[in-house]
Amino acid sequence: MPKAGDALWDIALAEVEKRESPDGGGKRVEVWEKSVLFVGSKNGGKTTIILRCLEREEIPKPTLALEYTFGRRARRHNAPKDIAHFWELGGGTSLRELIRIPITSNNIRSFAVVLVLDLSKPNELWTTMENLLQAIRDHVNKILAKLEKTNPEVATEIKQRMRNSLQKDHPDYELVDPFPIPLVIIGSKYDIFHEFDSEMRKTVSKTLRFISHYYGASLVFTSKSEALQLKARVLINHLAFGYERSKSVSVDQSKPLFIPAGLDSLSQIGPPPTSDSDIGKMRANTPLELWKKVFEKTFPPKSFYDLQATKDPGQDSQYAEHEVDVMRAQKKQTKAQDSIFCSEEDNSLYFTYSGKSNVLEVKELNYQVNTASQIPWYEKLTQMQMPWTWNSGPNSHVSVIQNLNLKVRSGQMLAIIGSTGGGKTSLLDVITCRDHGGKIKSGQIMINNKPCTPQLVKKCIAHVRQDDRLLPHLTVRETLLFVAKLRLPKFFSDSQKEKRVEDVIAELRLRQCANTRVGNEYLRGVSGGERRRVSIGVQLLWNPGILILDEPTSGLDSFTAHNLVITLSRLARGNRLVLLSLHQPRSDIFQLFDLVLLMSSGVTVYSGTAKDMVQYFTELGYPCPRYSNPADFYVDLASIDKQTAEKEIESRKRANILASLFLEKIKNFDDFLWKINEEDDNVVNTVSQKSSHVKSEEAIHMPYHSSDQLPGVLKQFTVLLSRQVSNDFRDLPTLLVHGVEALIMSLLIGFLYYGHGESGLSIRDTTALLYMIGALIPFTVILDVIAKCHSERAMLYQDLENGMYSVSPYFFAKILGELPEHCAFVLIYGVPIYWLANLMPEPEHFLLNFLSVWLAVYCARVMALWVAALLPTLQLSAFFGNVLFTSFYLSGGFVVSLENLWTVPFWVSKVSFLRWNFQGMMQIQFTESKYEMTVGNVTLQIPGKLVVKSMGLDSQPLYVSYLILGGNIIGFLLLYYLSLRFIKQKSNQDW
Repeated sequence: MPKAGDALWDIALAEVEKRESPDGGGKRVEVWEKSVLFVGSKNGGKTTIILRCLEREEIPKPTLALEYTFGRRARRHNAPKDIAHFWELGGGTSLRELIRIPITSNNIRSFAVVLVLDLSKPNELWTTMENLLQAIRDHVNKILAKLEKTNPEVATEIKQRMRNSLQKDHPDYELVDPFPIPLVIIGSKYDIFHEFDSEMRKTVSKTLRFISHYYGASLVFTSKSEALQLKARVLINHLAFGYERSKSVSVDQSKPLFIPAGLDSLSQIGPPPTSDSDIGKMRANTPLELWKKVFEKTFPPKSFYDLQATKDPGQDSQYAEHEVDVMRAQKKQTKAQDSIFCSEEDNSLYFTYSGKSNVLEVKELNYQVNTASQIPWYEKLTQMQMPWTWNSGPNSHVSVIQNLNLKVRSGQMLAIIGSTGGGKTSLLDVITCRDHGGKIKSGQIMINNKPCTPQLVKKCIAHVRQDDRLLPHLTVRETLLFVAKLRLPKFFSDSQKEKRVEDVIAELRLRQCANTRVGNEYLRGVSGGERRRVSIGVQLLWNPGILILDEPTSGLDSFTAHNLVITLSRLARGNRLVLLSLHQPRSDIFQLFDLVLLMSSGVTVYSGTAKDMVQYFTELGYPCPRYSNPADFYVDLASIDKQTAEKEIESRKRANILASLFLEKIKNFDDFLWKINEEDDNVVNTVSQKSSHVKSEEAIHMPYHSSDQLPGVLKQFTVLLSRQVSNDFRDLPTLLVHGVEALIMSLLIGFLYYGHGESGLSIRDTTALLYMIGALIPFTVILDVIAKCHSERAMLYQDLENGMYSVSPYFFAKILGELPEHCAFVLIYGVPIYWLANLMPEPEHFLLNFLSVWLAVYCARVMALWVAALLPTLQLSAFFGNVLFTSFYLSGGFVVSLENLWTVPFWVSKVSFLRWNFQGMMQIQFTESKYEMTVGNVTLQIPGKLVVKSMGLDSQPLYVSYLILGGNIIGFLLLYYLSLRFIKQKSNQDW
């Protein structure tokens, strides 16, 4: 008889023993309906496997201590259905004492066990397997010992049946120890396991093959894949309904294993995966003990809180049930469940935040935006607006956020939803101190009770923009590794940085594409969802406590968006605060959110838990229609319809009423979140409380002021230079196009002047050729450089804004990184054209001419860099660069002689790099030459010096031309640096 103080499972076991007690010593009635017990790793996917086997379309929920269900199957039409009883043990190994309840002497003959092991957690695998199988074996042996006294025929039959599962002629017949009842071992989460290192997979696969063969069990690996789930169903249906067992075998370790019982052998499995010398050093009495030592050498077992014994599952909050608690203890309140939307699958955490918990709080925020200041200055000029009217206007100041209150903690994911123009992006900009053109009228934003400042934001907040700002020609791993070298503190060793990169790749599920180029809209690379996760990884590398994302699912299909939000949910469970904005998430994405903020034209319509949103609006008289997505329905309800003036007034009135009702309901709540009742204060904290269970072995430690210890300027320069060269030289199509362009132009001009033999070119032709050499190719260089700089502009300004590096190392890395390409370009262009046109053949003349062209083209390149950094758009930069080049071209001394230029173009010619390049090449070619000129019947010998003098190109000696060209380069480089340093314009994606 159970006593009042008995634990919950003591009461259950007492009831089982009562049912098992024989009446009058007679034999019990034997039940031939099949029973299957599912045990294994906590959160390993047992519920999902059962539901798939029974073909039930249900969402997996956290398993109670011991759950029961049943299935029915008919072998043929009009035949009676076979019934199978399915038991599921929750809690991993902590509740193994409950195994005694489903396995009884009445059903032992028709009982089977399915052991589910989480392949993604190999360090827990052996401990889980050993504890559960030992507990089952001990209990079954006790039952068999009793049956030997009361019903020896049944006991003998059971023992002999398991021994017969392996044919007597099998070479391993005497070497194995079959499990006393049928056993199937399922390795779950193969999709994660498949991304492991090949040696790790080999060790786990061989070990499980040995265990399965040693115990006479079947082995199958499964995951979310329908094909793998079908294989597991085949084995389970064989146990539960007696279906024919599949005889196919898959032992390839690079693929999912599928080995029915009795179809493997020790010779095929081979020795333990270690060297013979290591095996000789291990002292093992049995093969099983040897395999255990080898396995635990590779995967040391860990002792986690979920593997510890639980005295009473009735006292565990995971298994709390209100009715049971009321019956057992008068008026005892139930503990909050972890989450209504908790899923059993994909709960692994690779990359957790170990810093102090963060609290983000927004109090009575009112924010205005000056819409006039959002219009670029060049657009205002095109509209003929005067500068003193640019930031004023009758309707220029618009309130985009009104009386907003918000409080979010670490471990929670808050989604800001609402229609376009509702204030979502503006709120994120204000929190991250990027409120360009706006002003906070009242209220404050606090992070850990400190006012939000740009310095504080840089230390604890990572902001992932809506667009992906990455270099397309780097692989995923290279992208993250370069960022790690720039963003992680200098006391991190190279191996630690590489490990951090691998941790982020594992956390974001990027292993399968780690060596694939990132790509962009023009270059094929990773998928859109993977590219978005790389952008998240760039910010995640320095392990921020707060992660803010602006429209992370924009442009993604629904499946990819769902997987991305699952990743964000897992990041939040890693003790982070995740804040993201979305338009209208689909229903399964909505269920992943912990908290939801619904905004409409800057006002708060709802702020609270996602699971209570439907009930809140139902109480207001707006129930969500059946089979409708709550996010879609309530975003539409709160949106402003601007089709007509009447609809706009009506919808705005409805939104304001909803906002007023919400403010009234939460006025007494300190955290500004709506709750079902005042006793549910702990509900919104349950997710953050889970972060206390984060294992210290997996935590990533980052000192609080680590941002002050970033790599020095020299280290930044070397990393940026390496990144620049890697990205540029991977772009082979562009390099080939530029090379072919230079070669074709060189050949076209060269062959135009080819074929004059010893007579050489005339004075006029030589002059035109020299000016063409220095003037044609720089123009194409200017356009190419401007286009390339603007393609990298978004990433550059994001990196500078995030403090990843300073301007100086980027400047020098950019200049030096492009030098090899520039040298190759000028070499391809300058060499053929010189010899085809039969210019001065002496080496010194060729080298001086090549140097002049090299300096002129490089001057054009650095001028393009300056113009690209000076102006905000590609069109403006190209226009201004064209104006400058044309001015230099017209004042170069060939189109119009220098002596005939009026004042303005004359002074322009003083700084024109085309003029000084032309003057230098003229002096090189003409100074030591003589040209014949025929006038009538008279042939005159004209010194080349007179030609140079007649064109006014002898005002300075030759070396002055080189000095001025070098001075031009230095001047444009200085302007380029100052533009990078002081012009803080947005990237063109933000306009």
